[in-house]
Amino acid sequence: MSTQRTLRKIHYWLSPFLLVSVFVIAGTGALLALKKDFAVLQPVGRDGTKPGLSDRPLSSLLASAKSVPGHGALGWRDIDRIDIRPKDGIAKVILQSRTEIQVDLTTGAAVETGYRTSDMLETIHDFSFMGGWAKYVFSFGSGIALIFMGATGVYLFVLPMLVRRRKRIDKQRRG
Repeated sequence: MSTQRTLRKIHYWLSPFLLVSVFVIAGTGALLALKKDFAVLQPVGRDGTKPGLSDRPLSSLLASAKSVPGHGALGWRDIDRIDIRPKDGIAKVILQSRTEIQVDLTTGAAVETGYRTSDMLETIHDFSFMGGWAKYVFSFGSGIALIFMGATGVYLFVLPMLVRRRKRIDKQRRG
């Protein structure tokens, strides 16, 4: 089988896999690009009373999060991460349940609470919702396949032009 035919078959059969993968990555990527613009994707960012860090202990952030109605039984195991933003004077306490509680670093008051749909979109975007292995297989595999598809696509696009050029040059030499 010729190289051209082999590359066409590979190019052809990679297309359906990449079509699904690219739609997932592009769709979630587009939504993630807008996450700060829509409260449904991520809670509206609030500023604290004043910028900077306070002398409050880290445990005060847990106490502030517990003060939000419906979150009184929170413990450290319920917290996924804490994003401290001294420039804004705010700490974002992000729970395992994808709920975000924004705490003013100066007053210690919980100033905003909301669900972070963007975190779920990120796990879909990199396929990690299927497990840690999936992001390597699907995200990395899609990237490599896209590079290969691009290279074979260029080759298959340019090859007929090169053949026509060669024929034209041969015809000019003969005649």
